[in-house]
Amino acid sequence: MTDLETLELATDLLVMGDQSELTCHADRFVQNTPAQPDFWFGNRTIFKSLPKNAAEAETQIAIAQGDHPEAYFSVIFWDVPDADTRPFAAAFETAGYEIETGITLAGDRAARPGLPDGIAFRQIISDADWEAVIALQLEGMLRDGFEPNTAQSYIEKSFLRRRQVSEAGRGVWYGLFEGQLLVADMGLVWSPALVRYQSVETRASHRRRGLCAAFLGEVSACAVARYPDARQVIVAEDGTTAARLYQRAGFVPVERVVSASRTPK
Repeated sequence: MTDLETLELATDLLVMGDQSELTCHADRFVQNTPAQPDFWFGNRTIFKSLPKNAAEAETQIAIAQGDHPEAYFSVIFWDVPDADTRPFAAAFETAGYEIETGITLAGDRAARPGLPDGIAFRQIISDADWEAVIALQLEGMLRDGFEPNTAQSYIEKSFLRRRQVSEAGRGVWYGLFEGQLLVADMGLVWSPALVRYQSVETRASHRRRGLCAAFLGEVSACAVARYPDARQVIVAEDGTTAARLYQRAGFVPVERVVSASRTPK
């Protein structure tokens, strides 16, 4: 695995595995995912250092756009933990980019409060279960305001890859069920050193019932059973309800990673 300073980006590469191509330059990494050219975080430029001023920011913008000339979007990350964006944020915003900060949380395991009555936990294996996962994840994207055709294409391609990862043993996907109804799902990609959580989704009708915390505890226990010495890693948007839930479960903030993305006009 290519050495990266930030835990978020190192585990991103663990998640993508051989699906992504990473080209190393003196100042940056260029990531491409041929099977998913419309996957923003699979087709991006990762700079090794921050721009010191507006002129350097404009240079990085031009480089990143040149790295992905066919893309209708532009995504830039910096492999610098806890970056100070003040010297360059205005230049990116003027160029039409939105700057976001993700919080990386890590721990040995999550608290395990136990599942509520009537809820079953199991690995996603069958065709029917994978179809239910795709439907639930798509429902979540549409609720968040994504364009339907774009969301469906992204989810179908992503879960083709995720099912391949699961069937190869590099990771696993789990679901919570109430009878035959899938009410929550999440995945892991794992190695002896690192475990990365992915795409936690809960059905809208089953939120605020403690399911996510209980689910996290069960999934974490499975990860410990597989790789007891691995560091468990989860990434969330800074300041969100999800980030606070993961902290209550025992995960500790270890870094914040800054990115900039230009949305299509």
